[in-house]
Amino acid sequence: MDDRRHSVLVVGATGTQGSAAARGLLRRGHRVRALTREPARARHLTELGAEVAAGDLGDPAAVEAALDGVTAVFAVPLRDPGDDGAELANAAFLIEAARRSGVRHFVQTSVAGAGDLSRMPRWGTGHWNEAYWETKHRIEEAVRTGGLPVYTILKPSFLMENLLPPKGPLMFPELARGEIVTAVGRHVRVQMISADDIAAFAAAALERPGRFSGQSIELAAEAPTMHEVAATIGAVTRRTVRAVSLTPSQAVAAGRPPAVVRGEEWLNEVGYHAPIDALASYGVALTDFGQWARTHRSRLAQTGG
Repeated sequence: MDDRRHSVLVVGATGTQGSAAARGLLRRGHRVRALTREPARARHLTELGAEVAAGDLGDPAAVEAALDGVTAVFAVPLRDPGDDGAELANAAFLIEAARRSGVRHFVQTSVAGAGDLSRMPRWGTGHWNEAYWETKHRIEEAVRTGGLPVYTILKPSFLMENLLPPKGPLMFPELARGEIVTAVGRHVRVQMISADDIAAFAAAALERPGRFSGQSIELAAEAPTMHEVAATIGAVTRRTVRAVSLTPSQAVAAGRPPAVVRGEEWLNEVGYHAPIDALASYGVALTDFGQWARTHRSRLAQTGG
Protein backbone atom coordinates (compact mmCIF):
# COMPACT_ATOMS: atom_id res chain seq x y z
CA MET A 1 0.00 0.00 0.00
CA ASP A 2 1.14 3.56 -0.76
CA ASP A 3 2.71 5.01 2.42
CA ARG A 4 0.18 7.84 2.18
CA ARG A 5 -2.73 5.39 2.05
CA HIS A 6 -4.03 3.98 5.29
CA SER A 7 -6.33 1.32 6.58
CA VAL A 8 -8.45 3.50 8.86
CA LEU A 9 -10.71 2.54 11.74
CA VAL A 10 -13.52 5.11 11.83
CA VAL A 11 -15.23 5.21 15.22
CA GLY A 12 -18.88 6.26 15.30
CA ALA A 13 -19.10 5.66 11.57
CA THR A 14 -22.87 6.15 11.31
CA GLY A 15 -22.78 9.53 13.05
CA THR A 16 -22.45 12.86 11.29
CA GLN A 17 -18.67 13.24 11.56
CA GLY A 18 -17.83 9.54 11.30
CA SER A 19 -19.97 8.96 8.24
CA ALA A 20 -18.47 11.99 6.47
CA ALA A 21 -14.95 10.83 7.37
CA ALA A 22 -15.59 7.31 6.07
CA ARG A 23 -16.95 8.61 2.77
CA GLY A 24 -14.14 11.11 2.34
CA LEU A 25 -11.40 8.61 3.12
CA LEU A 26 -12.87 6.02 0.75
CA ARG A 27 -13.01 8.60 -2.04
CA ARG A 28 -9.31 9.27 -1.55
CA GLY A 29 -8.35 5.61 -1.78
CA HIS A 30 -7.96 4.74 1.89
CA ARG A 31 -9.36 1.53 3.27
CA VAL A 32 -12.03 2.03 5.89
CA ARG A 33 -13.24 -0.18 8.69
CA ALA A 34 -16.38 1.35 10.17
CA LEU A 35 -17.02 0.67 13.84
CA THR A 36 -20.67 1.13 14.72
CA ARG A 37 -23.22 -0.04 17.24
CA GLU A 38 -25.79 -0.30 14.44
CA PRO A 39 -24.31 -2.10 11.41
CA ALA A 40 -27.64 -1.97 9.57
CA ARG A 41 -27.27 1.83 9.37
CA ALA A 42 -23.87 1.48 7.67
CA ARG A 43 -25.18 -0.09 4.46
CA HIS A 44 -24.37 3.05 2.49
CA LEU A 45 -20.74 2.70 3.61
CA THR A 46 -20.48 -0.95 2.65
CA GLU A 47 -21.80 -0.01 -0.79
CA LEU A 48 -18.92 2.43 -1.07
CA GLY A 49 -16.40 -0.25 -0.11
CA ALA A 50 -16.07 0.03 3.66
CA GLU A 51 -15.76 -2.97 5.96
CA VAL A 52 -18.21 -2.77 8.86
CA ALA A 53 -17.28 -3.91 12.37
CA ALA A 54 -20.08 -4.24 14.90
CA GLY A 55 -19.36 -2.96 18.39
CA ASP A 56 -18.86 0.08 20.55
CA LEU A 57 -16.11 1.61 22.66
CA GLY A 58 -17.55 0.05 25.81
CA ASP A 59 -16.65 -3.44 24.53
CA PRO A 60 -12.86 -3.90 24.82
CA ALA A 61 -12.83 -7.13 22.80
CA ALA A 62 -14.74 -5.49 19.93
CA VAL A 63 -12.40 -2.50 19.96
CA GLU A 64 -9.27 -4.63 19.89
CA ALA A 65 -10.67 -6.76 17.07
CA ALA A 66 -11.58 -3.66 15.08
CA LEU A 67 -8.04 -2.28 15.50
CA ASP A 68 -6.40 -5.42 14.16
CA GLY A 69 -4.41 -4.54 11.06
CA VAL A 70 -5.36 -0.86 10.80
CA THR A 71 -2.74 1.85 10.47
CA ALA A 72 -4.83 4.87 11.47
CA VAL A 73 -7.84 5.82 13.59
CA PHE A 74 -10.43 8.56 13.18
CA ALA A 75 -12.07 8.90 16.60
CA VAL A 76 -15.18 10.84 17.58
CA PRO A 77 -15.96 11.08 21.32
CA LEU A 78 -19.14 9.12 21.98
CA ARG A 79 -21.29 10.06 24.93
CA ASP A 80 -23.23 7.51 26.93
CA PRO A 81 -26.35 9.16 28.43
CA GLY A 82 -26.46 6.49 31.12
CA ASP A 83 -22.85 6.87 32.26
CA ASP A 84 -21.24 10.28 32.64
CA GLY A 85 -17.74 8.82 32.91
CA ALA A 86 -17.97 6.46 29.95
CA GLU A 87 -16.94 8.99 27.29
CA LEU A 88 -13.54 9.63 28.84
CA ALA A 89 -12.95 6.03 29.93
CA ASN A 90 -13.80 4.64 26.50
CA ALA A 91 -11.66 7.22 24.72
CA ALA A 92 -8.71 6.45 26.99
CA PHE A 93 -9.06 2.73 26.31
CA LEU A 94 -9.21 3.32 22.55
CA ILE A 95 -6.05 5.44 22.67
CA GLU A 96 -4.14 2.82 24.65
CA ALA A 97 -5.41 -0.06 22.51
CA ALA A 98 -4.44 1.86 19.35
CA ARG A 99 -0.93 2.39 20.70
CA ARG A 100 -0.56 -1.32 21.55
CA SER A 101 -1.88 -2.39 18.15
CA GLY A 102 0.70 -0.32 16.25
CA VAL A 103 -1.55 2.42 14.85
CA ARG A 104 0.68 4.95 13.07
CA HIS A 105 -1.62 8.00 13.10
CA PHE A 106 -4.48 8.83 15.47
CA VAL A 107 -6.92 11.59 14.48
CA GLN A 108 -9.16 12.72 17.34
CA THR A 109 -12.05 15.14 17.00
CA SER A 110 -12.96 17.38 19.89
CA VAL A 111 -14.62 20.81 19.96
CA ALA A 112 -13.33 24.33 19.39
CA GLY A 113 -12.77 26.09 22.69
CA ALA A 114 -12.07 22.99 24.77
CA GLY A 115 -9.22 23.70 27.17
CA ASP A 116 -9.47 27.49 26.86
CA LEU A 117 -11.22 28.18 30.14
CA SER A 118 -9.90 31.75 30.32
CA ARG A 119 -12.58 32.74 27.79
CA MET A 120 -15.43 31.38 29.86
CA PRO A 121 -16.83 33.85 32.40
CA ARG A 122 -18.37 32.29 35.52
CA TRP A 123 -16.36 29.09 35.07
CA GLY A 124 -16.66 27.01 38.23
CA THR A 125 -20.14 28.27 39.08
CA GLY A 126 -21.98 25.53 37.20
CA HIS A 127 -23.41 28.06 34.77
CA TRP A 128 -21.98 26.22 31.76
CA ASN A 129 -21.97 22.47 31.16
CA GLU A 130 -18.53 22.18 32.71
CA ALA A 131 -18.39 18.38 32.60
CA TYR A 132 -18.80 18.55 28.81
CA TRP A 133 -15.85 20.90 28.35
CA GLU A 134 -13.66 19.15 30.91
CA THR A 135 -14.24 15.75 29.32
CA LYS A 136 -13.31 16.98 25.85
CA HIS A 137 -10.15 18.61 27.21
CA ARG A 138 -9.14 15.49 29.14
CA ILE A 139 -9.61 13.34 26.03
CA GLU A 140 -7.34 15.73 24.13
CA GLU A 141 -4.73 15.43 26.88
CA ALA A 142 -4.99 11.64 26.78
CA VAL A 143 -4.21 11.76 23.05
CA ARG A 144 -1.25 14.10 23.58
CA THR A 145 0.26 11.97 26.35
CA GLY A 146 -0.75 8.55 25.04
CA GLY A 147 2.54 7.58 23.42
CA LEU A 148 1.06 7.50 19.92
CA PRO A 149 3.59 7.79 17.04
CA VAL A 150 1.61 10.56 15.32
CA TYR A 151 -1.58 12.30 16.38
CA THR A 152 -3.73 15.17 15.14
CA ILE A 153 -6.59 16.80 17.06
CA LEU A 154 -9.36 18.46 15.04
CA LYS A 155 -11.62 20.86 16.95
CA PRO A 156 -14.71 21.79 14.94
CA SER A 157 -17.02 24.68 15.71
CA PHE A 158 -20.80 24.55 15.18
CA LEU A 159 -21.68 21.87 12.62
CA MET A 160 -23.73 23.06 9.66
CA GLU A 161 -25.33 19.60 9.68
CA ASN A 162 -27.07 20.54 12.93
CA LEU A 163 -29.66 22.16 10.65
CA LEU A 164 -30.45 18.84 8.94
CA PRO A 165 -32.24 15.73 10.21
CA PRO A 166 -31.84 14.05 12.60
CA LYS A 167 -30.59 16.96 14.76
CA GLY A 168 -32.33 19.77 12.90
CA PRO A 169 -35.92 18.95 13.93
CA LEU A 170 -34.75 18.70 17.56
CA MET A 171 -32.58 21.81 17.67
CA PHE A 172 -34.63 23.98 15.31
CA PRO A 173 -38.19 22.55 15.25
CA GLU A 174 -39.67 25.88 14.15
CA LEU A 175 -37.78 25.66 10.85
CA ALA A 176 -40.69 23.52 9.64
CA ARG A 177 -42.82 26.66 9.71
CA GLY A 178 -40.12 28.91 8.29
CA GLU A 179 -38.49 30.19 11.46
CA ILE A 180 -35.17 29.64 13.21
CA VAL A 181 -35.94 30.45 16.83
CA THR A 182 -32.92 30.73 19.15
CA ALA A 183 -31.49 32.66 22.06
CA VAL A 184 -28.55 33.65 19.85
CA GLY A 185 -28.27 37.43 19.64
CA ARG A 186 -29.29 39.09 16.38
CA HIS A 187 -25.78 40.34 15.64
CA VAL A 188 -23.84 37.41 17.09
CA ARG A 189 -21.70 35.62 14.53
CA VAL A 190 -21.53 31.84 14.93
CA GLN A 191 -18.49 30.07 13.53
CA MET A 192 -19.55 27.03 11.49
CA ILE A 193 -17.94 24.08 9.71
CA SER A 194 -19.31 21.27 7.56
CA ALA A 195 -18.74 17.60 8.38
CA ASP A 196 -17.20 17.12 4.92
CA ASP A 197 -14.58 19.76 5.75
CA ILE A 198 -13.70 17.92 8.95
CA ALA A 199 -13.31 14.78 6.84
CA ALA A 200 -11.09 16.65 4.39
CA PHE A 201 -8.82 17.78 7.21
CA ALA A 202 -8.65 14.21 8.53
CA ALA A 203 -7.62 12.90 5.11
CA ALA A 204 -5.03 15.65 4.73
CA ALA A 205 -3.61 14.85 8.15
CA LEU A 206 -3.17 11.18 7.26
CA GLU A 207 -1.63 11.96 3.88
CA ARG A 208 0.67 14.75 5.11
CA PRO A 209 1.70 13.71 8.63
CA GLY A 210 4.72 16.00 8.58
CA ARG A 211 2.42 19.02 8.38
CA PHE A 212 -0.25 17.79 10.78
CA SER A 213 1.68 15.77 13.39
CA GLY A 214 1.05 17.05 16.90
CA GLN A 215 -1.30 19.76 15.65
CA SER A 216 -4.45 20.84 17.50
CA ILE A 217 -6.56 22.67 14.93
CA GLU A 218 -9.73 24.63 15.57
CA LEU A 219 -11.99 24.47 12.51
CA ALA A 220 -14.48 26.95 11.05
CA ALA A 221 -15.24 28.05 7.50
CA GLU A 222 -17.14 31.27 8.21
CA ALA A 223 -19.22 32.99 10.87
CA PRO A 224 -22.71 34.06 9.77
CA THR A 225 -25.39 35.44 12.04
CA MET A 226 -28.49 33.30 12.48
CA HIS A 227 -30.38 35.90 10.44
CA GLU A 228 -27.92 35.36 7.59
CA VAL A 229 -28.35 31.62 7.97
CA ALA A 230 -32.12 31.99 7.71
CA ALA A 231 -31.83 34.24 4.64
CA THR A 232 -29.51 31.78 2.91
CA ILE A 233 -31.79 28.81 3.61
CA GLY A 234 -34.75 30.82 2.37
CA ALA A 235 -32.97 31.79 -0.86
CA VAL A 236 -31.78 28.24 -1.52
CA THR A 237 -35.14 26.57 -0.80
CA ARG A 238 -37.19 29.40 -2.36
CA ARG A 239 -39.35 30.00 0.66
CA THR A 240 -39.55 32.58 3.41
CA VAL A 241 -37.34 31.77 6.38
CA ARG A 242 -36.67 34.23 9.17
CA ALA A 243 -34.63 34.13 12.35
CA VAL A 244 -36.21 35.00 15.69
CA SER A 245 -33.85 36.06 18.48
CA LEU A 246 -35.22 35.61 22.00
CA THR A 247 -33.67 36.27 25.37
CA PRO A 248 -32.65 33.10 27.21
CA SER A 249 -35.63 33.37 29.55
CA GLN A 250 -37.99 33.92 26.63
CA ALA A 251 -36.52 30.94 24.81
CA VAL A 252 -37.07 28.63 27.79
CA ALA A 253 -40.60 29.97 28.22
CA ALA A 254 -41.21 29.26 24.53
CA GLY A 255 -40.37 25.61 25.12
CA ARG A 256 -36.74 25.39 24.01
CA PRO A 257 -34.82 22.85 26.12
CA PRO A 258 -32.82 24.64 28.85
CA ALA A 259 -29.62 22.81 27.87
CA VAL A 260 -29.96 24.03 24.27
CA VAL A 261 -30.65 27.57 25.44
CA ARG A 262 -27.58 27.50 27.68
CA GLY A 263 -25.51 26.49 24.66
CA GLU A 264 -26.91 29.43 22.70
CA GLU A 265 -26.16 31.71 25.63
CA TRP A 266 -22.58 30.39 25.45
CA LEU A 267 -22.44 31.42 21.79
CA ASN A 268 -23.45 34.94 22.83
CA GLU A 269 -20.99 35.30 25.70
CA VAL A 270 -18.04 33.15 24.65
CA GLY A 271 -18.37 31.64 21.18
CA TYR A 272 -15.90 29.87 18.97
CA HIS A 273 -12.64 31.55 17.99
CA ALA A 274 -11.11 29.38 15.27
CA PRO A 275 -8.47 31.25 13.22
CA ILE A 276 -10.37 31.03 9.94
CA ASP A 277 -7.90 33.00 7.82
CA ALA A 278 -4.92 31.01 9.13
CA LEU A 279 -6.52 27.70 8.17
CA ALA A 280 -5.64 28.39 4.53
CA SER A 281 -2.05 27.42 5.34
CA TYR A 282 -3.13 23.77 5.64
CA GLY A 283 -4.15 23.65 1.99
CA VAL A 284 -7.65 22.27 2.66
CA ALA A 285 -10.52 24.00 0.88
CA LEU A 286 -13.33 25.13 3.17
CA THR A 287 -17.06 25.20 2.39
CA ASP A 288 -18.95 28.40 3.13
CA PHE A 289 -22.54 28.21 4.35
CA GLY A 290 -24.01 29.15 0.97
CA GLN A 291 -22.14 26.35 -0.78
CA TRP A 292 -23.18 23.91 1.91
CA ALA A 293 -26.84 24.97 1.72
CA ARG A 294 -26.92 24.54 -2.05
CA THR A 295 -25.42 21.06 -1.73
CA HIS A 296 -28.09 20.11 0.82
CA ARG A 297 -30.96 22.02 -0.81
CA SER A 298 -33.30 19.00 -1.00
CA ARG A 299 -32.84 18.05 2.66
CA LEU A 300 -33.25 21.64 3.80
CA ALA A 301 -36.42 21.89 1.74
CA GLN A 302 -37.80 18.85 3.56
CA THR A 303 -37.61 20.75 6.83
CA GLY A 304 -40.28 23.06 5.46
CA GLY A 305 -42.94 20.41 5.79
